[in-house]
Amino acid sequence: MTAFAVLPPTPAQIAAAAMTPAQQSAARAKITETSRKFEASFLSTMLQSVFKDVDLGGGEGGEQFKSIMMDAVGKQIAAGRGVGLAKSVQAEMLKLQGLN
Repeated sequence: MTAFAVLPPTPAQIAAAAMTPAQQSAARAKITETSRKFEASFLSTMLQSVFKDVDLGGGEGGEQFKSIMMDAVGKQIAAGRGVGLAKSVQAEMLKLQGLN
């Protein structure tokens, strides 16, 4: 016979249970937005690493443009289907906040 231990609720779970449905919905929306922003930032950083040796011409201005362009490309990828990072981050954030 196997006995399962019942764990007490975490403070985050207690706080989430005390929220109204509207507050839970707002918290979920904020977590979704934050996870997408994180994915966009991550992608931008990765793209900057990939394209660090690409010369767009224009000297220092070209380097600044490349940085801005990589930020925009990272945001566009994340705004579309992304690479799945936002979904994983969102799931963990929801779990930590007791909203899963």
